Amino acid sequence: MQKFTVSFLGRDCPGVVSTVSTLLSNCSANITAATQSLLLGEFAGIFLVEVADDTVAAETLQQQLQEGLAKAEFDLSLIVRPTCEGAWGKNSHSEPFVVSADGQDGNGQIAAMSRVFSRHGVNIESLRAYLGDDAAKNHALFVFEVMVPESVDIGRLRRELLCEGQSLGLRVSVQHRDIFEAVNRIESI
Repeated sequence: MQKFTVSFLGRDCPGVVSTVSTLLSNCSANITAATQSLLLGEFAGIFLVEVADDTVAAETLQQQLQEGLAKAEFDLSLIVRPTCEGAWGKNSHSEPFVVSADGQDGNGQIAAMSRVFSRHGVNIESLRAYLGDDAAKNHALFVFEVMVPESVDIGRLRRELLCEGQSLGLRVSVQHRDIFEAVNRIESI
């Protein structure tokens, strides 16, 4: 059994997930996990797949999928890679946190905040950036979902994030994911 990570990127349209998943199935690639997102009309999907045939190479699977995309007339870029066993965090004890930063939009804010995470060995699992519309022009909100190793001094990390945010004109909040979800849970009345 071989495992691959298959990434697709391109213009979104109805049927893109159906086409991609059908192509994977036609290549005898069983989808074991998937995530997809849209951003301004662009589709991005990552699929973890298993192929029973141990002789199939990543290049072969990529070629089969590219031929299928061309036949289906879908304009998607494609990358196939062997799945990396022992990915970051699998063997380390980490805690999930949500870090939000909001304020005036400015160049380099995501880069600056992510450098703080990098210095502490904190992995960013998800990042969402929301920039203001006409009513809130130049307003930015960034939400980082991160995994903080237990060896990291969370107080020091929090202070550095707050300091970095202040220098960028951003208000920063750091909460354990469980607390964030409890505080932001919407319940029916």
